[in-house]
Amino acid sequence: MPFASRNRLATFALSALTATLLASCGPNATSGEAGQAGSRTVSSGTAELGGPFTLVDDTGAVVTEAAFEGTPTLLYFGFTYCPDVCPTALQKLGAAQERMGDYGNDVQYVLVSVDPERDTPEQMATYIGNNGFPDGLRGFTGTVDQIETIKTAYKVYAQKVDMDESAMGYTVDHQDLVFLLGRDGQFVDFFTNRSTPTEIAARTRQYLTRGR
Repeated sequence: MPFASRNRLATFALSALTATLLASCGPNATSGEAGQAGSRTVSSGTAELGGPFTLVDDTGAVVTEAAFEGTPTLLYFGFTYCPDVCPTALQKLGAAQERMGDYGNDVQYVLVSVDPERDTPEQMATYIGNNGFPDGLRGFTGTVDQIETIKTAYKVYAQKVDMDESAMGYTVDHQDLVFLLGRDGQFVDFFTNRSTPTEIAARTRQYLTRGR
């Protein structure tokens, strides 16, 4: 792996997994400017990201890690019942897509569910069409075990949290991060809940034009 890629992976491990970047998607979640959320601390000693997985997309078709090859991908882990953090992040990606102009059509946008119990392909298909989300956004879901596999591959924290007094029954606390994957499906960079649409667009466009 090139030094620059190793450096970004190390930065990811320190800044994303050790920093306070977990979103609380419950009714008591704090919210501020676009993409910011409540947080707690999690640590990890590794930074290698990606690996084999099998899921289904919003049409019910089987997808694997090959879905991330051939086209650069902006990848987000969230869920359709998320009240504010996930919609904000996806709207931010939609705004970044707009800012990229024609370059925005050369990127794949993917939402992977961290709530497989409720996020069926049909539910994902309805959700990804929301206004402000990226055009062409794809939704991936699967069984609990399948989602655990891809969460492990991308070092993603997501934890079911019961809410006894809520009609929802439970929510999911999860990281509010966007991954940029290259044409080979490998990790290139990441964006936190403080990254702006302009910053996401500029970095993605840089990859599209320079390949790094």
